Amino acid sequence: MPIDLCALHIALIEAVEAAGKLALRDYVRGGPTRARVNWKDGGSPVTSADIAVDAFLEEKLAPHFAFAWHSEERPESWRGAKAQPLAFVIDPIDGTRDFANGGVDWCVVVGVLRAGKPIAGAVHMPARGETFSAFEGGGAWRNGARISPLPAPRGPLRANGPRPATEAMRARLGVALTHIGSTPALAHRLLVPLKGEADLALARAGGHDWDLVASCAIAAEAGATVLTISGECPVFGLFGEEHPPLMAGPVILFDKSGAFDLTGRA
Repeated sequence: MPIDLCALHIALIEAVEAAGKLALRDYVRGGPTRARVNWKDGGSPVTSADIAVDAFLEEKLAPHFAFAWHSEERPESWRGAKAQPLAFVIDPIDGTRDFANGGVDWCVVVGVLRAGKPIAGAVHMPARGETFSAFEGGGAWRNGARISPLPAPRGPLRANGPRPATEAMRARLGVALTHIGSTPALAHRLLVPLKGEADLALARAGGHDWDLVASCAIAAEAGATVLTISGECPVFGLFGEEHPPLMAGPVILFDKSGAFDLTGRA
C-alpha cells in the first residue's frame, strides 16, 4: 500500500502536539491531576485524560489514514489481532502515574507499523515542550531540528532505567555502568540517549507494543536501536503481549566491531 511518509510525519507531529494541549487542561505541575483517576484490573491507573486523548487522536488521524487502530486504552483492539498492512499503535498518555502526580516526563505516543516494522512515530512530552519524531528514510527530529547520528560514547556508560536493571546489566556484562535515574514513561526513556543525557536506556520485562513502536522508529532514524537483552529486535505481534527486558542506545554500543558489545553475543 503506497503511503506518503512525509505527509504522515507532519500529521503525527500535529496530532500529538494538539493532544498534548488537551491533556494539559487536566495537568497540574507538581500536584494531583484534575482528571478523574480510575484503576485497571492489573492495578495501573487510567485517567479521563487518557480516554479523551485517545478519542482526540482517532478524530485527528483515522479519517485521513486507513490504518488499523491499536491503543492501550482499547483492550478490544489487541484481542485476536491479525497482521495488518498498516497500523497505528497508540499510548494516549505514557507514564499516567507521572501525569497524575504532576511529573514532567509523561508523553503522548503514536507509532506506525507496516507489516510489523516501525516506520514512523511521534512522542510528545507536553510538560517539557519536547517532540521527537521520525519516518523511514526521512531522519529523526527533535523540536523541528534533525537529530545527528549518535557518536560512540566513552565509558563509563550512563544508564537510565530501573536501578535493578542497571545492576543486572553491569553484572551480566562486566562493564562499567553509572545509574543516572529512571524516566518513568518508557517511550520517553528509550529516547533519553538521543538527548545526550544517557548512553543507554534500560527497561525491565513488561513493556508493550504501545510503549515501543514510535520510539523504535525514532531511534532507528537517529543512529540508535532498541533491542532485547539478547540482542534481538522486538517483535510486534499486536496481541498486547509483554516484551522481555530491553535496552536502547547508539548502534555502536551493540556492534562487536566497536569498543562495546552490550548484547554479549559470542
